[in-house]
Amino acid sequence: MMYQSLNQDSIQRIKNIENGFRNYPAYASFQIRNFVYDMHAGVHALEITRNGQNVNLFLFYPDASGSGKIGSIALYGVNLQGHYNAMRSSMMAFGMPISDISFDSGFEPFLDIYLNY
Repeated sequence: MMYQSLNQDSIQRIKNIENGFRNYPAYASFQIRNFVYDMHAGVHALEITRNGQNVNLFLFYPDASGSGKIGSIALYGVNLQGHYNAMRSSMMAFGMPISDISFDSGFEPFLDIYLNY
């Protein structure tokens, strides 16, 4: 079985996003963790918590073509409508163009963000 994976550029983008959160004064009291969420699917996570409570979880999925680029982001947590409004108005997520964004639900509601960069 062939596993999907993110390429080094994509992993560096996630690290840059993590550092952006860490260096932003509004997030000084938050804990930020970057980790492999699902090795087989090639999914990386960026988790933001505060005082042990989940705030947001960003799951970065590789694109379906196997290029190693980030194809989509699933965003779980608080203020999904605010995130949706901001991303919908700019059609950008962390400096990457969004091709589609919508609400979806699984175990809990999340934003499904498709990228095209």
